[in-house]
Amino acid sequence: MPYFDLGVETRLFFTDDPAGDSAGEQPPLVLIHGWCCDSHDWNYQIPDFVTRHRVIAVDLRGHGRSSGSKGLRPRVLAADLAALLRQLGITQSTGGVVAVGHSLGAMVASALAVEDPGLVRAVVAVEPAYGITDTEAARSEQSFGDLGAPGTQERLLRYLHALAGPDSPAHLTTWHRRRALAVPAAVARAALFGMWLDADQFGRREQSTDYLGRRTCPVLSVYSERQAERAAWERGVVTGPFDEIRQLSGGHWLHQERPEAFNALVLDWIARLSPADLSSRPRPGVSFL
Repeated sequence: MPYFDLGVETRLFFTDDPAGDSAGEQPPLVLIHGWCCDSHDWNYQIPDFVTRHRVIAVDLRGHGRSSGSKGLRPRVLAADLAALLRQLGITQSTGGVVAVGHSLGAMVASALAVEDPGLVRAVVAVEPAYGITDTEAARSEQSFGDLGAPGTQERLLRYLHALAGPDSPAHLTTWHRRRALAVPAAVARAALFGMWLDADQFGRREQSTDYLGRRTCPVLSVYSERQAERAAWERGVVTGPFDEIRQLSGGHWLHQERPEAFNALVLDWIARLSPADLSSRPRPGVSFL
């Protein structure tokens, strides 16, 4: 089975699907799930993505079939992925990957791009968990800082329900609920603190602005329509000629709620990152699909 051992406690589960025969020279993708999720999140993307790209999907430490309960901060999780990618033969000399991350995974993808830029050709950030206000961070600490205590499970389930889009099918919300309940409370709490509350976090807006400004690769950020304020904020953060901010209707799991539109958007954007296109790419902007 495809597992990668990082040490005594930490073992990562991953899948590595080759690109289709007609894919040509396209960069591999690494798909990075969000908080209290796992790599099953990308089942709606992998069949489309492998028509053009090699696709690597991983369970972050402590999530899904991966082990580990310590070091659940985005930069540590990014270091895990860097080690895995090198184990799989992906290095700066091979051109690196496009890192596609959802929520917490978008923070991990961004950390990989900042801390190990030679491994990352581009970042796709889906409903990223960075850029939150201090008020939002304080509310999260109040609600989930004691995860595992009586009553916190119910708060977590209400939170997940609120994240779903108004038209999200029941089978998706059921899936999200049951999966979150399987994540150990200590893992969920540590990952949440790593995003927004630990000393080295970069999820709060002030720290996000500084840290994300260190991404030197192209960035596509995809937000739901109800995150218009945060999308507008990131428009001021991404300044490269290839960066784009897009919005789709739906909830937090846009890639599951609107897979056809999402897949087409991502594949088209990556395809336009060819050398011949680099000099003519538009400046960042916010648009709706």
